[in-house]
Amino acid sequence: MYAVFSYEQIEANERRLNEYHIVVLLFVRPSVPGAQSIIKEFSYLHHNAKRYCSVYAVGYTNDPERFKSPVSVDGVDSEKWYYSDEEFVEFKRRLEKRIKWKYSGENELLVLKSNPLGASVLNFQNYVAININEGLRKEYISSYSSFMEKLIEASRSYTDARGAVGKASRLSVRQLTELAIKESKRLPGPIREVLKNRLFFKTSRAR
Repeated sequence: MYAVFSYEQIEANERRLNEYHIVVLLFVRPSVPGAQSIIKEFSYLHHNAKRYCSVYAVGYTNDPERFKSPVSVDGVDSEKWYYSDEEFVEFKRRLEKRIKWKYSGENELLVLKSNPLGASVLNFQNYVAININEGLRKEYISSYSSFMEKLIEASRSYTDARGAVGKASRLSVRQLTELAIKESKRLPGPIREVLKNRLFFKTSRAR
């Protein structure tokens, strides 16, 4: 779990890690309904994800001097982190220009893979975007906590498979995310119907 306010920070960290794993970009503004319960999970998420999944909280820093008029929150191990709407918006706009994605305005996450040997260390080719608020409203997921627990379990399987056979796991980002959704809640309908809700689930190939 990392506090970041720029795309370059993520690239530098992924280059340093130099591993194949799942990457999650977490878009959580403290003022959005449900955000505080997610922020309270930052420390647990950090320790639970470990090397299996890099989670980046967008718009945050642990440097109290970095932002103008920041919002203070408890980060990893009760260290103070600081949030800035200005930095969040700048990151969001830059990413929207890079990939075919638009921020929902709610608590949202993007799931993708690292690509340490590639020209770009982040592989957005088959990313998945999940709107947490919409998932809770429609009861596709029982809670953010349970969804992330299952996503990290799936990420661990992907990472272990890479280490065991020396090549990519057969599971795609979409399959990993679908697995986490199915296992975190008894769905109200077939998974195919749930994934048709574009407010909840979007992919890089969505029109």
